Parts: sequence; structure tokens; C-alpha cells
Amino acid sequence: MSNDNHAICPKCHVGTHVRGKKILIGKASPRMLFADECEERAGYRRTDQLAIDECTAEALGIAPLEQFIDGFYCARCETGFVADTVRKRVSRNC
Repeated sequence: MSNDNHAICPKCHVGTHVRGKKILIGKASPRMLFADECEERAGYRRTDQLAIDECTAEALGIAPLEQFIDGFYCARCETGFVADTVRKRVSRNC
């Protein structure tokens, strides 16, 4: 998806309008909020798409600023995104 200097937007697949940006992510995923349930609750609307507990430790900032991570922003699509290496590999077993 990206190298050290540049990234490609996952929506438009162009890198010319992409720049680095600090991105605010969620404090906890639905899996952490509803720990007694395997799946997200029906009707629960997630306002963020990434949370601290879904990221690798290397991607997180130092407390109390761990919700701000290095990401990218595409001005053309008005979309923020992170590198694939930021997200933890999570098993879906309950």
C-alpha cells in the first residue's frame, strides 16, 4: 500500500493527492465494549472504523495520545486511511 515516502489512496488508487496526517481513532472497538458478545450488537452504529485495541503496539502513540496515529489523507476523495501494517491480525474465534 505504501512506502516510506508516499501512499496510494484505497478509494481512487492514485497517490498524487495523498499526504501524511495524524488520524484520531476510537478508544475501544465494539468487541471490547461488548466483551460478553462475539459479534457486534445489532443496530449498534460504529462512528469510527479503527480503535486502539485493533492496532499494533508499534503504531500507537505514547499515552495519553495513543488515539492519534500516523496515517494518510486523500484530498481528492476526502478520505483518511492507515497503512495495512497498523491493523492487528485478529482471530474471529469467540
